[in-house]
Amino acid sequence: MKTYFKGGLLATIGLCLALSGSAQEKAIDQIDSTEMKKEAPVDISLQVRNLYTWRGFKVSNAPITDVDMHYNLTKDKSLAVGFWGGASFNGEYTEFDYYISYTKANYSFSIWDVNNFSDFPNARLFNYNPRSTSHFVDVRAGYKFGDSFPLTINWATIILGRDTHPTADGGVKNSYSNYSELDYRLWKDGTTELHVYVGGGFAFGRQANFYGDRPNIVNTGVTINKDLVLFKHHMPIAATAMFNPEKNYGALQLVVNVF
Repeated sequence: MKTYFKGGLLATIGLCLALSGSAQEKAIDQIDSTEMKKEAPVDISLQVRNLYTWRGFKVSNAPITDVDMHYNLTKDKSLAVGFWGGASFNGEYTEFDYYISYTKANYSFSIWDVNNFSDFPNARLFNYNPRSTSHFVDVRAGYKFGDSFPLTINWATIILGRDTHPTADGGVKNSYSNYSELDYRLWKDGTTELHVYVGGGFAFGRQANFYGDRPNIVNTGVTINKDLVLFKHHMPIAATAMFNPEKNYGALQLVVNVF
């Protein structure tokens, strides 16, 4: 099953690659990996999913891999620019995004150019015409209250691209659809956590929006996070049971952070 929208979001673990030192310092093959991670301005990560869900959409029913690569503009890695891309094993889903993000312990802000061109065989990379583009620009913000009250609030608004509705004069106009989500951690034991969440889609002044035909809950469910250790290699995993009351379907997604 394929939807009009297929888009991508980011939850990743970085593997830092860097070359440091000089001829007078120790050889590259002797550099400690912890030291490299502290100094490296670039991160990359790889995830594998049994299928791909995003904000209540079943973006891909086939397994996918997704890759994140980004450059940290600050020493504390709070400000970064990067690329995110995903592809399904059967070739039906393809996506290539660009983003800039600012992240602190309790809050985050980012702007994403989401380019899922799975249903756009003739897509041009820099085509932003709202009638034909495969892009949409998504502005996102989040706030986490902390361990004493483990609630996270996320908000996203589409400000440009293929989130449109027809006008009386035969043109199209941006709908400025919004997605808001509450996530609450119910339980934690070591690296294992249980979360419940609920997300809704809507557009101010309109019934129809990017996520459905009317304002509604479009994404709700439970998530279990766990740190899987294989031969001393840590691979965080997450399993999510997702339900979409607006579209009347559900899915079970497993995400493995390979590195």
